[in-house]
Amino acid sequence: MRRLGLAVGWLLGLLAAGLVGFGIAASLSPKPASVVIRRRFDRNGAERLTATAPFVPGHVVSTLDLPYRSGDPDARLDVHRSTTPGAGLPTIIWVHGGAWLSGSKDHIANYLRVVAGGGCTVVGVGYSISPRATYPTAALQLLDALAYLTEHADELGVDAQRLVLAGDSAGAQIASQVAGMVTSPAYAASIGAHPRIRPDQIAGTVLFCGAFDMSLARGLRGRNRLFVDSVMRSFTGTLDYLDDPRFSGISVVEHLTAEFPPTFVSCGNADPGIGHTLSLIATLERLGVPHEALLFDADHVPPLGHNYQFRLGTDAGQEALAEIQRFVGGLR
Repeated sequence: MRRLGLAVGWLLGLLAAGLVGFGIAASLSPKPASVVIRRRFDRNGAERLTATAPFVPGHVVSTLDLPYRSGDPDARLDVHRSTTPGAGLPTIIWVHGGAWLSGSKDHIANYLRVVAGGGCTVVGVGYSISPRATYPTAALQLLDALAYLTEHADELGVDAQRLVLAGDSAGAQIASQVAGMVTSPAYAASIGAHPRIRPDQIAGTVLFCGAFDMSLARGLRGRNRLFVDSVMRSFTGTLDYLDDPRFSGISVVEHLTAEFPPTFVSCGNADPGIGHTLSLIATLERLGVPHEALLFDADHVPPLGHNYQFRLGTDAGQEALAEIQRFVGGLR
């Protein structure tokens, strides 16, 4: 069963079990629902860390928990490097997912080590989650992480002139938004952001199972709408997130320009959020942005759910890994 579907089902199961007070509270405040969802997602993240451990190659070394933003305890990053690095490969900066309210760079650390085994430096970025920190905190933190990596590139083995912004799920939204802000001054200004790196430093993006088109939320009903409303109200700190202009920047497809960097995008055929990926692809095509997509037939068996790429014991997971390394290796 799809992990996102499991999370939704678990949340609804609590409501159906008679926790009426919880349901009422969730409609008035984002905090109760976010606690429930976070527990489930964090459990999934811990399982992912364990499941990917057998695939970690022995020639990868990691430098952990480097502070990239003064006075911010959440602003830490990990650097994973191969002891036999590939010549001239870009650096991947990966933003973890978790519906903006859960997750950790630690949960995907082994996966990033696997990616680094292909020869490139891979950076896992930590950021503040909601509802303690709301939009656009995470995007601003990522901008600071990019500035830090540029300043400390030599000592960390980072190619600061060829950065690839990557992410999964909510992390894909954050990564794509920051790539958009760096390459579009108008987009950055609309959010009050001031990027400290140049547009030509962003060589590309790698985006898995992300949320890019918030207009799709208007068409949701039932349990899917309950889940999305709970997540977005936590992320934005408001109940009326769809009609509040302060949050229009979350919907990346509405703000991209032809200057957006070359992009690799993928999503599973059974991911309930696949419409976001299709909307992003259509936007990139309309703008003439170079892009590649790894998609699967609707009847693909087994069905590939949310963040299928982390399942390295599957053919699809291995295909996604190979495609990441091929795409990144071809960027100039």
